[in-house]
Amino acid sequence: MLFKLIKFSLVLCFTTLFSAAYANECFVLYKAKKDNPLKLHLGLIQINGQCASHDIEGITIQRLNSSGWKLLKIVKFTGKIEVEKMEKDLGDYFLKY
Repeated sequence: MLFKLIKFSLVLCFTTLFSAAYANECFVLYKAKKDNPLKLHLGLIQINGQCASHDIEGITIQRLNSSGWKLLKIVKFTGKIEVEKMEKDLGDYFLKY
């Protein structure tokens, strides 16, 4: 029973990753910070094209560094988002960079 659950979870995980990787657009949800004084934010950037064909971390770092932010973590990347919900949740950091 446990083996079947693990197998199902792995299949679902890989299916989700591969479907996101081949979408026409790539959205990256990330966490970033600034020091002195400490500021944190959760944001979303859009990268044109497929997620698999880009250096997601490199592009995210470059865009954030240009405004003095340091990437802490890429939370998730996907080809599809719920625009209204994400815009409401992220506020000023929705597709800012």
